[in-house]
Parts: sequence; structure tokens; C-alpha cells
Amino acid sequence: MEICEHGEIFVEKDDDLIFDHTKIILRDADDEYFYAKTNQRMTRVSIVDVNGLDTTRIPADQIWPLANPKFTRAPDPLPPTSYLKRPRLLYYGLDDLDCGNQILTEVEACEVLKRYPHPNIAPYLGCIVKEGRIRGLAFARYSVTLSQILKDGTPFDRGHCLCGIEAGVRHMHKLGLVHNDLNPSNIMMDGDNPVIIDFDSCKREGDELGSKAGTDGWTLDGQDQALRENDLYSLSKIRAALMKA
Repeated sequence: MEICEHGEIFVEKDDDLIFDHTKIILRDADDEYFYAKTNQRMTRVSIVDVNGLDTTRIPADQIWPLANPKFTRAPDPLPPTSYLKRPRLLYYGLDDLDCGNQILTEVEACEVLKRYPHPNIAPYLGCIVKEGRIRGLAFARYSVTLSQILKDGTPFDRGHCLCGIEAGVRHMHKLGLVHNDLNPSNIMMDGDNPVIIDFDSCKREGDELGSKAGTDGWTLDGQDQALRENDLYSLSKIRAALMKA
């Protein structure tokens, strides 16, 4: 088995957060997925003996939704310029998160965006289907996020970048879609051209957001509906980050 994902789990005790365990997602040679727990910290997970873990199989029907025949199929094989997005199975088992519905939410938004493409929105190539179930989504690949460029201090045309982000958001809003998770980590850079990615929080305007929406510090607190003001608030935060000296 190979380790695909891992994350530390903390619990609250006496008004403090205490490490409880590390959750590990594993995949075997038959492409079956499992989860396990260990009391080792995340930094040492690479030396965990996976054969000694008490693993629990994750049923396919609980994480991979059935593929609607109308959904676009990604090319097989995928071109080398593509990026394959797989759902984060680390969240499997949380009561308020349905992995399958989250995948379908993103596919449905991407199908609309594919019919009406825009230069500031990542091209969607289609979904990966195995045994009738969606196992991942394919997109055009980009090498660096806006977040990384800002962190590194790389020179770029900030005004052009902001205009591009705003144009992409306006396009989505015209289609009746709200992104709901705009932030520098969800914007890739193709030279000076920004490209919006990550549509797993994207909903039809007015729909309920559910448990997957927003990033702390970049989105409105307490929102439970997909409203344009969610994106406009995020744009204001991005604008401030771009214009900062």
C-alpha cells in the first residue's frame, strides 16, 4: 500500500488544541482506498509501517459518485499538459461532508464553464470515469499560484492581474454561478494572466452552500447561500493584497 494523504487531528481540551492522532489515506495495487489512524505525528508519517496499521476499506459508492452519461469524459490518455484533480479523501467520515456530492457539485459547474469558456477560467477537460464512477476531474495545468508569486515577490503586472480576475468572476456571475472560494491559492498564473481554479464550492446563485465553502480570511463569515456578494468580498481582499506595496 502507498500513503496518498495524511493529516493531523486535534481535539479541544481545557481551551487548548491537543494532538490526538494522524489520519492516513492509503491506496493498494487494485486502486482500492483505505483509511487508518496512528499516534505518530505528521512529520514522521513517512516512516510509518503501513503493514502494521489497522486499515478500514473505504467503499467506492461512498466516495465516487455515479457518472451521468451527459458529463464530458476526459481524453484517455490525458495530455501531459493536464492536471488531474482527485477529491481529498482525508475528509471521509466527517458527518457534514458528502464526498460524492462535492464531486458532483464541481462537475456540474465545470460542465457549464466548458460550454462557455473564458480566458481567465481554467479549461475543464472532463471527468475520469472508472467502472461507471467519477474518480477525478482533469483541467489544464499551470505551474504557479498567485499566492506563491505574492509570497516570492515575483514582479508581475498587478493591475492586469486584477482586471483578469474580475473579468473571470463577471463571466461566472453572468452564467448564474458563484465561486464562493476566491483567494490567491485558487488563482493560477499563466504569465501575467490570472486563471481561476477550484470549483468545488461553486454553486448556482441562491443555492445553499453546505459545509464546503470559503477560506478563512478571504470570504464572508456566516454565509449559507451562494450570493454574488461572497465573491465581491473576496475580490476586495484580493485587490487589497495585490495593491499592497
